[in-house]
Amino acid sequence: DWIEPLCEWTGALLDTPLPLGGPAARLAELSGAVPEMEFWIEAHHVDVAAVDALVRAHVLPGEPRPVLSMARVNGMLKGYIDLVFAWQGRYFVADYKSNWLGPDDAHYTPQAMARAILHARYDLQYALYLLALHRLLAARLPGYDVDRHIGGAAYLFLRGIGAPGAGMHFDRPPRALVEGLDELFAGGKAGRVA
Repeated sequence: DWIEPLCEWTGALLDTPLPLGGPAARLAELSGAVPEMEFWIEAHHVDVAAVDALVRAHVLPGEPRPVLSMARVNGMLKGYIDLVFAWQGRYFVADYKSNWLGPDDAHYTPQAMARAILHARYDLQYALYLLALHRLLAARLPGYDVDRHIGGAAYLFLRGIGAPGAGMHFDRPPRALVEGLDELFAGGKAGRVA
């Protein structure tokens, strides 16, 4: 039952312009993209409330979302980023979502996708993806700079792809988020949240 819709979504997705904060890219045009990039993030007694405050301050600030319930994270976080790619000198993470937000394109507007992202706490997910990308680039890219090289996160709601401006959420959180998370996960305390 899912093969036909997945084929339709994939075809539309490959040719849909991605809103990356500059000239649009299409997935079909990208070379050197890394699908399902595995990452590990070491966590040294990370204060989850501090992580939550940092994400709330820099990702869709002022918008309501569920509070994270854990007190601390200690050990290793393992994950897979659906797609990591470079475009015009910047590196991006992309995640595909098959969430059903409603029966038509009107349910996949930027506002509807932002609500869905916050409700499911995908904001935290892409903040962690950007942290993993930051650490990878810092270790491997000579002259790496967060502002120059981190492009942002694109969340692609497959059921909404195809309508102009629908189905895609793009965010490029500020340097303060990436560096604050890096400090928290290294066992430090992030500075000011704002």
